[in-house]
Amino acid sequence: MKRLLWTLALLVPALAQPLPEALKKAPEVAAVVTARLEYEMRQKDLARTLQDPLRTPLAELQARQAEALAKARLERALAQAESDIVSAYAQAREAGLQVALAAKALEIAELGLRAAEVRLKGGGATSLDLLEAQNRVLEARKNLEAAKRGEESALAALANLVGPWKPEAVEALPPLPQEELVETLLQAHADLLNLRQSLELLRFQRGLLDESFAPRKDIEALEDQAKTLEENLKNLERSLRVGLKARFAQLSPLLQGVKTAEEAYRAAKERYQAEEKRFQAGLTSRLSLLQQELTLLQAGLSLEQAKHAYLKAYYGLLASR
Repeated sequence: MKRLLWTLALLVPALAQPLPEALKKAPEVAAVVTARLEYEMRQKDLARTLQDPLRTPLAELQARQAEALAKARLERALAQAESDIVSAYAQAREAGLQVALAAKALEIAELGLRAAEVRLKGGGATSLDLLEAQNRVLEARKNLEAAKRGEESALAALANLVGPWKPEAVEALPPLPQEELVETLLQAHADLLNLRQSLELLRFQRGLLDESFAPRKDIEALEDQAKTLEENLKNLERSLRVGLKARFAQLSPLLQGVKTAEEAYRAAKERYQAEEKRFQAGLTSRLSLLQQELTLLQAGLSLEQAKHAYLKAYYGLLASR
């Protein structure tokens, strides 16, 4: 029954819904649900450990570490789910715009074909001109069908994350974050936390040993492991910092690209409006108006792609934790 209801839901046209609403679905993504269950289990383990009057400092440390690591992994899973939703949302939105572009291109090609047929009858075109116009129509139809298939695939991928969803244009973009975000993400990084905890645990175990009752080789083995972990921690932190800084550096140019695309869209809109007035006044053809409309749609797609590129980089950075 549930499967039937899900299938029916996919067949019902979804109303356009904004990205912020889609992001609210992130806690329901399977990976986040799994991470949350793990965190809740570790919370219970820690609570039981703290209630045990006979607990050892080592047992308490391990329970606290497990709870902290599960929390960090839950936060990473949630951030990754949001990043995945943004990417799928952007792909679905762009696929819909590609369909609109392809449909407009087909309309232009069909109008061009009718014009070629009229010119051929009047002696103003050759059979080769007509054949070329027919080929353009066939190509435009193929492009439209391909665009529709792409949209169906993109919507299905988005539905796997948030359910049936029809994305709409992104209006507001998150502001450029402060550079301190890099260090914040490093401190919250689950892999770094795992290494820090392992190092803390080794140092704790080393503190429990004394040469009066423990073989020197066992003590040295722990010390060697600690040194290796320290080096691994430094190397990983250095590598992650370089990667995070590179991701952060991409944001400003991408946001500037949005402004450039906005200016190009405004210019294309003004040209279309001027062409529309000329058409209404009988100064230009319908074909010229449609071509200008196609240019406007292309500018709109470029603007959406610029916004999506910034959003994907922004949420991709937040997921690097």
